[in-house]
Amino acid sequence: MKHYNIMGKILKILVYALIVATTLFLIVPIIFTILGSFSAYWGKTMFSRGLTLQWYEYVFYYYGHTIGLTLEITCATVLINVLLGSMTAYRLTMTPNRNSKWIKLLEEILTLPAAIPGIAIGLALAQAYPDLRRSGVLILIGHVIFTFPLMFRAVTGALRAKDFKSIDECASTLGAGPLRKFFLVIMPAIRVSVLSGAVNTFMLSLGEFNITFFLYTPFIMTLPVGMYESYASLRIEVGSAFTTLFLAFAIPLTYLMNRLNRTKTK
Repeated sequence: MKHYNIMGKILKILVYALIVATTLFLIVPIIFTILGSFSAYWGKTMFSRGLTLQWYEYVFYYYGHTIGLTLEITCATVLINVLLGSMTAYRLTMTPNRNSKWIKLLEEILTLPAAIPGIAIGLALAQAYPDLRRSGVLILIGHVIFTFPLMFRAVTGALRAKDFKSIDECASTLGAGPLRKFFLVIMPAIRVSVLSGAVNTFMLSLGEFNITFFLYTPFIMTLPVGMYESYASLRIEVGSAFTTLFLAFAIPLTYLMNRLNRTKTK
């Protein structure tokens, strides 16, 4: 018995050590990046020429407009997919032949963007609708297409977990129309899944790069693309400053979205 207790303690210590090592492996580069953003020159040593804030001034001057645009695109993507993904899932799961092979095939087609590389989606949109590129609408369309499966799958799973078909039919017998049934009967019942899908959509859209890289213009770009351009400037200090600003922007927003999700699900 003592032998098993000793082995159990050793295994527990090894697991905790692995967790700590993995955490440090992920956090240390971020700490170096944040520190490097205040370096006047990052050469053999990080602070060989002292501290400065000039790289933040540079980032705000050349890329400050990307913050508002990123937030607009991300929020619009979430709102569109909450409506589009939820209503599409509702329509397919409430059809009389919802278990047919054709409905299953259609569901697989709708979730294909999750399996297609973002580069392919971005190139396809840029070649098919070049006139929309200047307005920035293509970036929003690309984000909606790429994140749609997250919301669609979350709502589809929730609608199939319970007998919502009977609830929908009961609402119909009481005179409720399709929109009224969806927004007043079904949506409140699946709000947990909708909010979870919205949080995942928000985080994926906020950091999306591959699609946006092929659709942006010098005047219309998101934070991840601006971050790439800052690193391409061959000044690691500029890239570090941009990365630090992105983290300062993304982490609080993600935290608030998760808190909202937990609050609504209680």
